[in-house]
Amino acid sequence: RGARGETGLVYLGICGTNARRVVHVNRPWFSTFAMWSPEETARHVRDARRLSIALVGLLTWWGAGRLAVGPAFGPGGAVFAVFVVLFSSFGAGRVVQRFPPMPALFGQLIAGFLLRNIPGLKQSVGDAVDARFSSAARTAALGVVLARAGLSLDVKAVYRLRWAIKRLAFGPATAEAVVVALLAKPTLRLPWAYCAALGFLFAGISPAVVVPSMLQLQDHGFGVTTGVPALVITAASVDVVYAIAGFGIAASFLPGMGAGGAAAAAWRAPLQIAGGAVLGVVLGKILGVVLPPDELLIDEIKGAPGTTKGGAGEAGGGGSEENENNENKNKPIADGYGAGARAFALMAVVSTALFAGARWEFSGGAALASLVMSTAAAQSWGPKPAKATGTLLNLVWAKLGEPLLFGLIGAAVDVSRLKGNVAGYGVLTLGCGLCARCATAFFAAGGGKLSVKERLFIAIAWTPKATVQAALAGLPFDAAIEVYGRGSPEAYRGEILLALGVLSILITAPLGAAAMAVLGERLLDKDPEFCASPRGTPRQSVDSRRVGVSDPETGTQDVEVTEDEVKLGRGGSF
Repeated sequence: RGARGETGLVYLGICGTNARRVVHVNRPWFSTFAMWSPEETARHVRDARRLSIALVGLLTWWGAGRLAVGPAFGPGGAVFAVFVVLFSSFGAGRVVQRFPPMPALFGQLIAGFLLRNIPGLKQSVGDAVDARFSSAARTAALGVVLARAGLSLDVKAVYRLRWAIKRLAFGPATAEAVVVALLAKPTLRLPWAYCAALGFLFAGISPAVVVPSMLQLQDHGFGVTTGVPALVITAASVDVVYAIAGFGIAASFLPGMGAGGAAAAAWRAPLQIAGGAVLGVVLGKILGVVLPPDELLIDEIKGAPGTTKGGAGEAGGGGSEENENNENKNKPIADGYGAGARAFALMAVVSTALFAGARWEFSGGAALASLVMSTAAAQSWGPKPAKATGTLLNLVWAKLGEPLLFGLIGAAVDVSRLKGNVAGYGVLTLGCGLCARCATAFFAAGGGKLSVKERLFIAIAWTPKATVQAALAGLPFDAAIEVYGRGSPEAYRGEILLALGVLSILITAPLGAAAMAVLGERLLDKDPEFCASPRGTPRQSVDSRRVGVSDPETGTQDVEVTEDEVKLGRGGSF
């Protein structure tokens, strides 16, 4: 008998290791005419209540802002436009997340794009977004992307998988960049500098789409035996670093992003690579020394001689142990810093480097310095403090950085300013580049014990694009507007790069996520050990998941995939 007096029949069936409990409830006669079951009705009522509370909260914040700021927080105002873009993209991302495997960034990008191109909304929101604020916000979001990429880069795993990673990270990206640059010249009729920048803009994949899809397949045992998840997740981080560095060097040849013309850019390119790498290492080590993590200091005190059981302190009796404990208490303890302080300091230095690089036309070197700096700081702090710092940055990215970046990048694309053939030729160029990328990735995954089906899956997993394109696509456009004005030819070419970057996200992100979800179970072999539990996965800890592999080509040692990487993809963006 149920809580409301309804009688029912409970049936328990055991089949193998799976236990199923089926409850047949005698519902009232009128419930057969209802559209939803009582459970579904309760869920919809709960969602409607949450939506109502969110709308009331937004209206309250808008009213407070309108009273505080004035007309700037009204329709057509710059502050109001950013307010609408941020919360519209955040809400659209939450809606899209209800339809897996669609990533949240897809809805956020669509929301910003519609706000800019729908009549009525265009005048009150899209056109009202301040260009300088949009550029600064996207640069700050790029800093979060770079910092998270550097913190999540496992240097030891990269070294263990160095041969396979070299082929997967550099080969497909280079092939796509070359093909796109060669096709963009006759089809889009862009100068060679813009063609090269477009090639590296398309070359980066999105771990925001790849990582959660791979972890979901790994949870069900697909590809674990041969180490496909470990290889793809690790190589994706290196691919991002290579694409960002290549775009930064190519962009230094663009008008407005490098002074002195092509000759000056030619000698500045190697200077940016060397200078950015050295500066990143120095700043990262300084952060590691100036901000020692409190976790390491506590571990050092606990691990001091005589404090462990079974050691010399125990053999010497309780008196020696007590004396040593007193000595530890009297030791001057250096100030340790928590994850919040490390994240704040890292983002401050990264943002300063990026804004200074944009100011003094050193954008490529600044981006590379930010990546190397985050990696060097993570190596100095250690795995656990770096993980805690990355967790905070993941939260900032999911709640603020991702919806703001993708919303603003979508709101920056004005369809009315682009010619009709630009989109067609852009899709053609993107498709040819993806074909070259997939073919190169298929052959680059060879050389080990991976089967043809597994290599085909890796080629498919190497197609989604999102965060790198959103963070970099607007840089040439912003620089051209600041130097030459909005109606200049340089601004129009920069707008083409911006529009094609958005187009690449709209096409590859949802299709790539869907293809990985559908084809992963068909192309990857399932580990028999992962069939022990009802869900198909063995019990695993929340903190980490380990991938055991047996092929030296794809990583003989275990590669640890932390739970932060799950948040990294589901929360959005790197």
